[in-house]
Amino acid sequence: MKKVLIIGSGGIGRRHLKGYGQTGRAALAIVEPDAGRKAEAMAMFGLTEAYDSIADADLPSFDLAVICAPANHHVALMQRCAEVGLAFMVEKPLAVTMEGVDAALALVAGKGIVARVGYVRRVAEEVIELRQQILAGKIGTLRLAYLNSSQEFPKYRPDFQRTYYARPEMGGGAILDGASHLFDMLIWLMGKPTHVTCMFDRLVLEGTDTEDTCLVSIRFESGAMANVQMNQFQKRNVAQFEFIGTRGNLMVDHSTLKFADDDSGQWQEQHDYMDGLVPVEAHQARFRLQANAMLDAIEGKPCWLATLDEARDNLRVALAAKQSWLEKRIVSLA
Repeated sequence: MKKVLIIGSGGIGRRHLKGYGQTGRAALAIVEPDAGRKAEAMAMFGLTEAYDSIADADLPSFDLAVICAPANHHVALMQRCAEVGLAFMVEKPLAVTMEGVDAALALVAGKGIVARVGYVRRVAEEVIELRQQILAGKIGTLRLAYLNSSQEFPKYRPDFQRTYYARPEMGGGAILDGASHLFDMLIWLMGKPTHVTCMFDRLVLEGTDTEDTCLVSIRFESGAMANVQMNQFQKRNVAQFEFIGTRGNLMVDHSTLKFADDDSGQWQEQHDYMDGLVPVEAHQARFRLQANAMLDAIEGKPCWLATLDEARDNLRVALAAKQSWLEKRIVSLA
């Protein structure tokens, strides 16, 4: 059993508490400054160890920390874990600005600490298979991608106006909170980004200071290009990610992976990796898979969860997207 400290017991923290609990490999404790939320989480998950502040916890006694605090606190918490040599996984996005990021990453690297970032799609079966087929050359050389992730966000988070999502300084909005998942998929599959252009706005959702819509175009070192579009108000729930190579196309449509290599307009192959499963339960199961992957990583086993360097590239894409629209220009990441 590994001692795992979950820092923050809000919505995402509770997903991690459940996920790590389901592994049967973790003894759990939490840091939660809100007394009511702390008591509720302790009762919900049968916890006996909880702290009001990270300063109260004996960090060296833990094997792993999972940082689930708002993103504007991530850098300080990563630094604290690194100072005591504690492995950690930090939730996305890595931060909300680049301030302190490079120093924190240098400290982690210097200490040789295992650290990853919580982009949970990396453990989804359909995405893993997508990557394997691309690497195997099934569609030839990958040159282009179109990603659309759009839904009626208030239906799934009716409290969104009272959460971090409503505040850009806490990592809210379509770009940092939502589209960064798509940026991670692209970085994992297409490599290092070099140029970014974007338009964004709050078109519909009231009661926030953040954008609900973004159109982002990205170029990569390979010369490949990608377009990411997201809105958080439309009624139809869309999650379509198409990857176009020199010999064919692969698409993830929600949990279904599709393949075509002709102009018939039909997909020649398709497989639904959540067939027969309840979507909400299947999504929560990814947190168990992610927890097992992180526990494997601290035991020295291979792990393909997002690295800090990949998440740094991701953050730079997000910040460049905002800069692009505000300055009305293409932003180079060189």
